[in-house]
Amino acid sequence: MTGQKVPVKSIKKAGSLLSELLEIERRISERAHELFREHGCQAGHECEYWLQAEKDLLWRPCAELVETDGELRASFALAGLTAKNVKVLAEANHLTVRAATKHEDRKEEGTCHFCEFHRGELYRSLALPSTVVPEKAHAEMKEGMLTVILPKGNGVVVKKAPAKRAPARSKE
Repeated sequence: MTGQKVPVKSIKKAGSLLSELLEIERRISERAHELFREHGCQAGHECEYWLQAEKDLLWRPCAELVETDGELRASFALAGLTAKNVKVLAEANHLTVRAATKHEDRKEEGTCHFCEFHRGELYRSLALPSTVVPEKAHAEMKEGMLTVILPKGNGVVVKKAPAKRAPARSKE
């Protein structure tokens, strides 16, 4: 890799990330309620308003996660962003990428009929299939692609097994 270095912050306590997620949820909730009021408080559209609020406030970039014997390599398509705009948070079992995105309409250039540029917060969190050493992770940004290299650790990831439905008891 020969792009711009992106600092990787190692997270040891999940509480700090949890508080950030709760703040994002609060902002989405506020936006969903705003949409509800804007549309005349119509009941039955709550899910639609929540999904629109998420779309308005969060951008989820395309990602790829590749595992080799010694590391995990995560790639994210972040066109238009620079290394200084991106935050990479690494935990033993999770990787989170965040950035604030902006796009301003250029009114002096004519009438904009539609705009698909994202505004708001980029957020992508990946559960990792193997335990990594967050302190040894490094990231680079090159040509709109963020690549994060996560060296594997010796720990074992405990995967949750899907819950099985208990057989129904017969009434005898």
